[in-house]
Amino acid sequence: MKLTIVTPEKRILVGQEVEEVTVPAFKGELNILPGHAPLITTLETGVMKWKLKGKEKQDMAVISWGYCQVSPEGVNILANIADLPEEIDLQATKEFLALSEKKIMNELITDEDWAEFQRDWAHARAKIEAAEQLPAKK
Repeated sequence: MKLTIVTPEKRILVGQEVEEVTVPAFKGELNILPGHAPLITTLETGVMKWKLKGKEKQDMAVISWGYCQVSPEGVNILANIADLPEEIDLQATKEFLALSEKKIMNELITDEDWAEFQRDWAHARAKIEAAEQLPAKK
């Protein structure tokens, strides 16, 4: 099956042959294998993974909201944001998370601000998870 991952700003993959795809779907993680029933679902912020055909290691990206379409031809991911682990500044993300948590503990915020904090916090946690899986730089 073929996998395409796009955002409004970039194309991560276009029509790459894959053996499996795992996405953070609205109601939990969804594992998609060849022959999966057709569906369309919304995606939550999290880490998506895929295994290119003939490769041992899984690749991954952090996505922030979007849609997943599964058809007999393959899987299409339309994400608001998609970051590859090598694009993530781990230190800056950890600093952002620490400052955000401090702010939320010390300030009175609106429901709208709380919802935005939850989205930003989930995205930062997913970025840290993905970036920490990269081999250490020498």
